[in-house]
Amino acid sequence: MSRTTRTLTATACAAGLIAAVAPAANAINTDSLGGPPAGCEVDVEQVAEETPGPSDGVGWTVGEHGNLCGNLGYLFLETEGGTVSSPTKVLLYHHGEQVATQPGDTPRVLLGGHSDFHVALRIQQPPAEGEANADAGYLTTVYVWNPLAGDGDATPIGPLPPGITI
Repeated sequence: MSRTTRTLTATACAAGLIAAVAPAANAINTDSLGGPPAGCEVDVEQVAEETPGPSDGVGWTVGEHGNLCGNLGYLFLETEGGTVSSPTKVLLYHHGEQVATQPGDTPRVLLGGHSDFHVALRIQQPPAEGEANADAGYLTTVYVWNPLAGDGDATPIGPLPPGITI
């Protein structure tokens, strides 16, 4: 499936999801769509230090991050001293507050794309028996900021990797 087709499919799914769950127009609370709170700031080094590591005696280092004070942002925590196949933890943020963690501490995760309302994550799948980690494939899960879910949430669209539940 081409990148354009995936993007259009994710957009159509998001639009359908919103249309399917949208209450009457006068009951929609869009407060979570406002701008970030004044002075919004996330100390990513402190988050990495306070987040339990992938194993005993091993912590996290700060990886790629962006839009933490926007509608949907991301922070990658990389295994301290790890390799490209080491676990990655992704924390999702809304207006400077952590709203979700994806996935568990075992698969490798890469950023597939992002905007102010979505984060696409590519999650490494286990390689076939006898194959190297570098030969493993990836599944993509797109998270969208859903202001219609009470106070809002990061709703996944697309397949979740095996063993991951939300």
